Amino acid sequence: MKTALLLAAIGLIGSTAAFSGNTTTAPTFTKDVAPILYSRCVECHRQGEIAPMQFVTYEQVRPWAAAIKQSVLQRKMPPWFADPHVGEFRNDRKLSDEQINKLVAWANGGAPKGDPKDMPPLPKFAPGWSFDRPPDLVVEMPLTVNIPASGVLDLPNYYIKNPLKEEVWVEGVEMRPGNPKVVHHSIVNVVSLPDSITPEQLIAGKKLGRTGWKLIGQAPGKGAEMHFPGTAKRLLPNTYLEFNMHYTPTGKPETDRSVVGFWFAKGPVHHEVVTRPLREETFLGTEETKVTRVPNIPAGAENWRIVARMTVKEDMTLYSLSPHMHYRGHDMKYTVTYPDGRDEVLLNVPNYQFDWQLNYEFKTPKKIPAGSRFTVVSHYDNSKNNPNNPDPTKDVLWCQQSWDEMFIPWSEYTVDKNDLTKMSAAERAKLPKAFADPETVKQQ
Repeated sequence: MKTALLLAAIGLIGSTAAFSGNTTTAPTFTKDVAPILYSRCVECHRQGEIAPMQFVTYEQVRPWAAAIKQSVLQRKMPPWFADPHVGEFRNDRKLSDEQINKLVAWANGGAPKGDPKDMPPLPKFAPGWSFDRPPDLVVEMPLTVNIPASGVLDLPNYYIKNPLKEEVWVEGVEMRPGNPKVVHHSIVNVVSLPDSITPEQLIAGKKLGRTGWKLIGQAPGKGAEMHFPGTAKRLLPNTYLEFNMHYTPTGKPETDRSVVGFWFAKGPVHHEVVTRPLREETFLGTEETKVTRVPNIPAGAENWRIVARMTVKEDMTLYSLSPHMHYRGHDMKYTVTYPDGRDEVLLNVPNYQFDWQLNYEFKTPKKIPAGSRFTVVSHYDNSKNNPNNPDPTKDVLWCQQSWDEMFIPWSEYTVDKNDLTKMSAAERAKLPKAFADPETVKQQ
């Protein structure tokens, strides 16, 4: 959000500035600029979305020409933090040099409108959602939550019964904050609860004992997933949806009632998508000392290193990676070592930004054979040199509040042998329900 606010601040200055230049040779909005904005920006810069301004029409974009120029030159927008030399991703938001040059030349040339006949069609979005059609099922939280004006809030959990009466496979899922001003991030899990649970317990905000699996995680920059054809997550009858909410007070009383939308698979599903951190063992420092409990990050530590490793036990197909850290998180790199000894860097995020937590989806899913080993290396900056550090004089705990820390190298994959088209209903029912609690790093 800080990036978006900075863009707005720059724009307030730029929108009043006089433009100069030869408008007859400058790129135009309709022919050159709109296609770029429609492919990279309107996902967020449209009515009802997270961005503070809309980039749909010329009249909406023209006052922000100077701000757009500065933002793309500094590569602050669109938000995308993967190393451009590593991997190809189907949701890649970064601009090419050619696109940046066009936007800069358009601003320098007076930001002309151009011929209306050159205007491209607006991308199709279902109102209020990120995809081109509305969801097949929308489920609200079971109550409207009152958020106080100030204070430190625990992360509440609210539960609502899955309304479906049979197994349904969902190829798409999206978590939508009811009040984006107060919803810092949120997670929806599918869980099983005992029959003794009361209606009052479901809305009390307390974490209830359960087993289940993760459906979606929402944060600035992510919260909508459409899986590759033939792969999906599942909703089972007699389960509950768990809304795990992180609220941040705004200085005045607020309310929220978030929702989750589901897009049912239209064709046959051959594999179930698993969401899980790539982490079995944890090591520290350059010596990679193995630990069972991660110690606090020392006060003032500038380049504190943590490593996760996981050995692949069964052939798998990897679809996406999503680093998760907090304000001290500096970088995260995923590497796979194949059985033949060959290393491949799958994702490198050298400048992690807590304000934009992105899911990096491979353009072509990665086949990872059994016997491979994942290694994920991260560094944390708890020093005064980190401008986002809440307090460099304190050790940092591993916990869920933003001023604490996390190390969760999320991934989404399928297990190749679990081909649902070749399994009976009874065999499918025996498949492990893939769930990983967000609090995978325990507080010391």
